[in-house]
Amino acid sequence: MAESNSQTTSQTLIDGNTLAAKSLAAYGITHMFGVVGIPVTSFANRAVAAGIRFIAFHNEQSAGYAASAYGYLTGRPGILLTVSGPGCVHGLAGLSNAMINTWPMVLISGSCDQNDVGRGDFQELNQIEAAKPFSKHVGKAKDIKEIPKCFFEALDSAVLGRPGGCYLDLPTDVLHQTISESEADSLIKSAVDVSEIEKGAKKMSIASLEVEKAVDLLRNAERPLIVFGKGAAYARAENGLKRLVESTGFPFLPTPMGKGLLPDTHELAASAARSLAIGKCDVALVVGARLN
Repeated sequence: MAESNSQTTSQTLIDGNTLAAKSLAAYGITHMFGVVGIPVTSFANRAVAAGIRFIAFHNEQSAGYAASAYGYLTGRPGILLTVSGPGCVHGLAGLSNAMINTWPMVLISGSCDQNDVGRGDFQELNQIEAAKPFSKHVGKAKDIKEIPKCFFEALDSAVLGRPGGCYLDLPTDVLHQTISESEADSLIKSAVDVSEIEKGAKKMSIASLEVEKAVDLLRNAERPLIVFGKGAAYARAENGLKRLVESTGFPFLPTPMGKGLLPDTHELAASAARSLAIGKCDVALVVGARLN
């Protein structure tokens, strides 16, 4: 009897909506923002059932800004869920905001049935091409078996290296496809394993020769300056920066998004003479900041 029950469980079928929700939960996602409707209502419901809090908005643009801010504040991918066509387009504002500010975010949009492309299907739009200018990664699950892999690729891309906005396309027909629960669990496990490998590879250190070159430049500088910004804050580098500043005696200048890593009252803070410090330095060490 126990063996019979085991066989029945292994053959239980789940659809793409459930697999998508399980993939998000397996990654550790706890919050999702958006506006539900065709074809992602069931996906949102399954995500809530999986323990993910769905925060609903009246407009995708507002939800997108909230998701991008969530990504910055938590260091985890902010998730925006939208319907196809106009919903996806409205979500691009938040995606662009995340990309420009280097905040981790993933826009997930339902899309039309792949078999009806070009036939005027409901809210049909080439969403992949629409999202490309605002994304560091775009993906599309073309079959239910690709869902876990596509989800983990998008989520990893949002946070690894330089954070940013990513896009994932979920066609209607894929969300309605079914697969055995046992195979679904196996696919999720494989996606988790690949994700861990990718995260390990991204931790490779900079070649020591490059570090030595930078040290030589700073050692021979007459008016050195350390500039740090949002990237240093995102990396939680405040302790390392404090040791660097105080061991070298170099003045430092935070960008607006780097404020708070070291106190403005520090004796080596150059904030009060920002223009002079930048204009007169002969070597600047820029840590996690963009030059403008």
